[in-house]
Amino acid sequence: MRPRKIPPSRKTPHWKWRTRRMDMTLCIAAVCDDAEGKEAKIVLCSDLERQVEGVGASETEDKLGLVRPGWPTLIAGTIAKANDLVEVYAEWLADNFGEITEFNLKDKLRLPAHIQKERLTDEYLRQTYSFDHKYFSGRGKKVLPESFISTTLDDIARIKLDASLIIAGFIEQSDFYSGGKDKEPFLAVIDEYTDVRGSQEYVRLEYDFAAIGTGSYTALSSLYRRKQESQNSLARTLYNVYEANRLSEEVPGVGKELLSIDVLHVDGKMESMTDAGYNYFRGLYEKKYGPREIKEKDKLEVLSEFLEPFDAPSSDSKPPESDSSQSSKF
Repeated sequence: MRPRKIPPSRKTPHWKWRTRRMDMTLCIAAVCDDAEGKEAKIVLCSDLERQVEGVGASETEDKLGLVRPGWPTLIAGTIAKANDLVEVYAEWLADNFGEITEFNLKDKLRLPAHIQKERLTDEYLRQTYSFDHKYFSGRGKKVLPESFISTTLDDIARIKLDASLIIAGFIEQSDFYSGGKDKEPFLAVIDEYTDVRGSQEYVRLEYDFAAIGTGSYTALSSLYRRKQESQNSLARTLYNVYEANRLSEEVPGVGKELLSIDVLHVDGKMESMTDAGYNYFRGLYEKKYGPREIKEKDKLEVLSEFLEPFDAPSSDSKPPESDSSQSSKF
């Protein structure tokens, strides 16, 4: 994995991202140094993979932007939809940031996701039936056939955001012991889940680490295995995040050559990892802490005492009788 310098687009505003129809892959965020006497930080990591279904893929897509000063955002999903969702969050925060407190952060961050879902619903209805959601939910319910309304509601329930975000930042939180306030880190994950009732957007807050994209399950498993937590040092967290990204390389769609790692400080300033940093953590991963390849010359054995004949239960065997004296009575 080659080191990745800061991409030129990193310094452009969120609205300068170019819209492309592609799938995004893996983004990771982790809080560190969140302990007494230290200044908390947030490590942000992503690959640079972009894909066009049926066409190809390349590792040239920067997945880090801003929804407001000091609140960097990682994106995953379909890039056009992810950019739209970022725009909605940036617009909403520009107008309503003053309403956010430590007590309503999650509830307030749900609202832009709901706005985007409403816009997608409007777009679907206008393109398909030439009327908007206001008409459909109002006069339309009185004049349209019930079967049509039922089918359309099912279609609306399946509309997806097709995008995931991790918004990282710091927000003032009360210290009930001292009576003061300190800026504390948070990771807001905007995602969606699908069940038999359709697709629903949701927002959750994480305070240790989070991951989104196709490689997120592998990355999260690695971070849990390393016992990553917010009080870990910056050095340990940088390695854990680097390793989580590397271990996810074999997941389809995750970039294998390039990645980007940045550090967010409590004052909103950011630092990007240098070539020397990438080389250092790559060396730790490949020579010391990472998984080892099993080579052809490595001799593995299966001794006779490792296995025994399978003892299948006979068809006429009876289940053990329960001890009535131990059973619970209701």
